[in-house]
Amino acid sequence: MNQVHAHVARKAAIAGIMALALMALGPRQAEAQPAKVCLPPTASLIEQLGTEYGEVLTAAGVDAAGNLVQVYSSDDRGTWTIAVTTPGGPTCIVSTGEGWVREQAAEIQTPGNPA
Repeated sequence: MNQVHAHVARKAAIAGIMALALMALGPRQAEAQPAKVCLPPTASLIEQLGTEYGEVLTAAGVDAAGNLVQVYSSDDRGTWTIAVTTPGGPTCIVSTGEGWVREQAAEIQTPGNPA
């Protein structure tokens, strides 16, 4: 259970740092995204997730609103973070957790191509 508490404490520390960065942007930015922890687009988030948690980018896609959705995860630790970057806007951590399992899809034969 100590590892769980340590993981939550580290994620909270990152969230606190990002909240301070958000407050430095001014009240307009803070009002726009009150439920999320956001910061200007930066590579430091990616570096910190890698350094602190061993998380690397394992999935990414663009949602219907044009936002870049990224999943960072650690195979060793099972931790994960989901971040969303709006076009020209901030990057927001929308969820974090533990117990991530990366599964590979089974190969499916293409019709007309015998195995």
